[in-house]
Formats: sequence, C-alpha cells, structure tokens
Amino acid sequence: MDLIADTTFLIGLWRRQAWAVTFARAHADQRVAIPWVVLGEFWHGAIRAGHELRSIEQFLLLGVPLLDPQPVIPVYASLCARIQQEPGYRSIGQNDLWIASTALAFNRPLVTRNRRHFDLIADLQLHALAEPS
Repeated sequence: MDLIADTTFLIGLWRRQAWAVTFARAHADQRVAIPWVVLGEFWHGAIRAGHELRSIEQFLLLGVPLLDPQPVIPVYASLCARIQQEPGYRSIGQNDLWIASTALAFNRPLVTRNRRHFDLIADLQLHALAEPS
C-alpha cells in the first residue's frame, strides 16, 4: 500500500465528490488502504444517515484493503503518551490518533481533509486535500 485514507476521503468517494474522485484518478497508480477505525467510522456514519446496508457493503467491496492493526498498537501507545503532554491534545479525538498512528506505523502518507487535527501530529506525512470554497 502506498497511501492511507482517513474517513473524509472514504466519504468523498462514497458521495462521488469531485475532489475525492479527482485525487483518486490522479493517484490511480498508488494503492490505498484504510485503518480499522476508518471502516468503523464509515459504517457508523452511513448507518446514521440511513443508507441501506446492502449499498454500503457493495461500496466497500470495491476493494480498499483493511490494514493489520497489530503493528499500530505500540505506535499508538507511544503517540498518546507523547501527545498528552502537548498543548492541543484535547482537540484530537482518539479515533484520529488511531488513524495517525496507522500512517506513522506503516510510514505512509495519510489522505485527509482534516488538517485541523492531523496537522497537530509531528512527523505525520499528509496529502491534505483542500476544503471546498
């Protein structure tokens, strides 16, 4: 895998938003994978929005692989221990810490629109996509 997607990117693909489709086409030669927590956030949002389970399953069958969480656990523990001592810690949710830890553990860029949270994490490589104007 070459890139790690966060939930904003997966939602953008689901909604066929131009920014997500354009990015996916421009990076078609790169493999994208997702952390387990992104899958959980996506399912949660889709169910809350009232989407049919079958349509969610069909979308997810497009083949975005799920990353093994095992190598992420020690990175997450270290990141949390470090970041809890920094200003701005409370503005980063636990799910975003898991997502960032995954990108750090696999040493791959994170594709996101959520710069507000992920910019707070040192050493995190980002493909930070612009918000719509």
